[in-house]
Parts: sequence; structure tokens; C-alpha cells
Amino acid sequence: MKKFETRGYVVRETGPVYYTKDMDRTIQWFESVLGWYSEVDERNASGFGLYGCVYDTPPVFENLHLAPFTGIHLFYGEPKQGMVAFLKVSGIEKLHEYVKLTGWKEMTEIKLEPWGGKTCSIETVDGCELRFFE
Repeated sequence: MKKFETRGYVVRETGPVYYTKDMDRTIQWFESVLGWYSEVDERNASGFGLYGCVYDTPPVFENLHLAPFTGIHLFYGEPKQGMVAFLKVSGIEKLHEYVKLTGWKEMTEIKLEPWGGKTCSIETVDGCELRFFE
């Protein structure tokens, strides 16, 4: 507790970072496969996205601070391979069913973990892994 008192700050939200060379394609994937919302906040002179966010809820909820940030920050860059986010959800079966209905095949079955939770992984259009847990 002493360290906490001395430190004097608290982290309120965290946001995974996702790199992409084609932000518009990545955003389209998040919208069509996961049903998320998106914003591109910065583009270069050629129109390529440099910074944006994808959100599981309408962006206004986060912008007005009605709910904590649960989105993913998008930056221009080489996509990272492997797991880029570990996302807690309510309704992992519904998520799995929703993604299946879109026709996206790059998804594991739901797995019951030794610690009692359930997980499933979805590979994105950029080859990154989003792992969801409940």
C-alpha cells in the first residue's frame, strides 16, 4: 500500500495498440466481422490512415466518458504477429456465433481454461490474434 500512496497516480483505462499498413481495410474488417465502430483521426497527405480507433460500443460513449475505453488504438505500421490483445467480454458464445455468421473462418473454438474461464481467438485480416475471454 505504501508504494501506491507514494506513487500518487492510478491507471484509469488501457488500450491495446494495433499496427496496420492499411487502416481502411483493417477498419472494414472490424466493422464487418466483429460488428464494431471506427474512427480515423489522422491521415497523411496521401490519405492513408495514421491513427484511429475501433470500438465495440458507439464512440460517443467513450468520447463523453460514459464508459471506460474498451477499444483498440490503430497506428500505421507493420502488423505485429501473435496475440495483440486479450479482451474480456460478456457473451463469448454470442461473439463466436456472430463471427461465424459473417463467414470469417479464422477463429478457434471456445475453450474452457484450467482457471475456469472460456477463451477463443480470432485472427484478423492483418494476421494478428485477438484473444477473447469470459
